[in-house]
Amino acid sequence: MHHARHRSRREGFSLVEVMIVLVVIGVLVSFAIPRYDRAVEQSRADVAVANLRAIWSAQRMYWLENHAYTADLSTLSNAGLLDASILAVGAGYSYAVPTADASSFTATASRSGNSQWNGTLSINENGSVSGVLQSAGNRDIVPAYQ
Repeated sequence: MHHARHRSRREGFSLVEVMIVLVVIGVLVSFAIPRYDRAVEQSRADVAVANLRAIWSAQRMYWLENHAYTADLSTLSNAGLLDASILAVGAGYSYAVPTADASSFTATASRSGNSQWNGTLSINENGSVSGVLQSAGNRDIVPAYQ
């Protein structure tokens, strides 16, 4: 009957063991967060490039009707060639067409609303995407779909 009274000497974790586990988890998380932030920023840049491609397509359609490109994105939107949600403020990028004439244009997506990452991505009438996003202490982000 004495065997029933003797339980295992150990029924839980000591405070030191719990603290060691928490420190290890904290170290692993501290390595993962910068990679996660960079991956999120890369995906935002990829969305910006997709939006630039939508602007490029809208410009091409506009040119077919008018034999010139437009510098006014709202003209493309009003003509039903470009989704107005691309032009919405607060989407992380601001879009513009700084140059446009009968034979060429450049559309830009400038990173806005972020103090860590900055830069501008662009597309021209040939569909060539260029640009870079930079942040101190991080590798540059370039468009994945070029």
